[in-house]
Amino acid sequence: MSGDMNNQKAEIWDAMESSFAAHAAGMHVPMFGTFELTPRCNLHCKMCYIRMSSQEVAATGDGELSTKQWLRLAEEAIKNETLYLLLTGGEPLLREDFTEIYTEISKMGFMVFLNTNATLMNGKYFDLFSKYPPTATSVTLYGADAGTYRNICGNADDFDRTIRGLEYLADTPTLLEVRTTFIKDNKDQLERLREIANRYSKRYAINYHVFKPVQGVVSSAERCRLSAKEAYDIRISNEKWYSEKAAKERSEKAQDLSFDTEQPDVSKPKDVGVGIFPEILSCLAAKAMYWIRWDGKMLPCGTFSYPYTMPLEEGFKTAWDRLPGLLSDLKHPQKCIDCEFYDGCPNCPAYFQAETGSFDEVPDYICSHAKERHARYIKESSTQG
Repeated sequence: MSGDMNNQKAEIWDAMESSFAAHAAGMHVPMFGTFELTPRCNLHCKMCYIRMSSQEVAATGDGELSTKQWLRLAEEAIKNETLYLLLTGGEPLLREDFTEIYTEISKMGFMVFLNTNATLMNGKYFDLFSKYPPTATSVTLYGADAGTYRNICGNADDFDRTIRGLEYLADTPTLLEVRTTFIKDNKDQLERLREIANRYSKRYAINYHVFKPVQGVVSSAERCRLSAKEAYDIRISNEKWYSEKAAKERSEKAQDLSFDTEQPDVSKPKDVGVGIFPEILSCLAAKAMYWIRWDGKMLPCGTFSYPYTMPLEEGFKTAWDRLPGLLSDLKHPQKCIDCEFYDGCPNCPAYFQAETGSFDEVPDYICSHAKERHARYIKESSTQG
C-alpha cells in the first residue's frame, strides 16, 4: 500500500510540476536542487561527461564534501524552500556514507529523487528504500546484453548487475524510470532496450545528446556519439511507438465507463523558464533550479563548469541569489541569432561551454541537431498537410 501511495504522490507531482515550477521561477525560489554527491562511478562508460577516479579527484586538490557538509547544505536548502532534491553522481551509492546522507535528507521532508546505475543495489539498499522510499528513481540501462555493457561500460557482468538492481527497485515503493543514452554501440537496440525497461517500469526515456566532458574529465564522447540523423531516427521511432501505444490505450479506456477523462495530461510540454531572468537560459536553471557539485560549487546545472557560487562559504541564500547575476552578460553569438534555425535550436550556453570551452563559439554538433530537427519538422508537417 505504501508503494502505491508513494507512486501516486509522484504522479500527482509530475502533473502539477509545471505550475509550481513556473511560479517558483518567477519568484526566484530554489525549488529544484541537485546534490552531485560524487564524480566517482563503478562503471567506465566511454561517453561519460562527469566520471573521475579517486586519483583524479585527489589531483584536483578539492576533495568530495563530507557527510556533515552535505547535511548542512540540505538543512539550508530546505529552509530556503527547496522541495525537490535529486541525489546523483557519478554513482551516489559508491559513497560509504550514502545511507547516512540519504536517511537524514529523507527525514528533512524533501521529495527525494535518485539517479543510479542500479549495479550496487542489494538487500541493504532495498531495506533502506523500503523504509524511506525515494519519490522517484531513475536507472540508466546502457545496453540490451552483456556484450554491449562490456563495450560501453567496460565490464560485461554489469549488465546482470543492472538487471538485478532493477528487480530490487521494481519491488521498491518508488516511481521507477528507466532511461538510455544512445551512442554508436547501442543505436540498433531501441526495441530490445525498451522491452527490458517495460518489464520493470511504465516509464522509458531516451537521451541522444552526448556532450564533451566538463571539469577536466576525459571521455570518448566525440568518437562514440551519434550523428544528428541517427539520433532523430531513434527519437522519432520511439515517439511513434509510444504514440501508437497511447492511442490504443485511449481506445480501450474509452470503452470503460469508469475511466476518468478529467485526468491531467502530463504529456504536454512544460513551458517554464522562458522570458525569466536570466533570459539566456530557456529552462529553470538559476531561476528555480540549482546543481551543487561534489566539491561544493553551486552551478545553474550540471553541464556548466562555470560560473558558480560557493554556498558553504558565503551561505546558501547568498550563493543562490548571486547565481543568476553571473549569467547576466551572456548572449548568444551573432551567428546563432542570424541563423534560420535559431528558433527551436538547443543553443544553451552550457552546451556551448561543454563543446568549445567558451560561450562565444558555436559548436558544429549543436548546429547539426538544429538543422536535423528543422528538416524533420518540415518533413512531418508537409506529410501531415
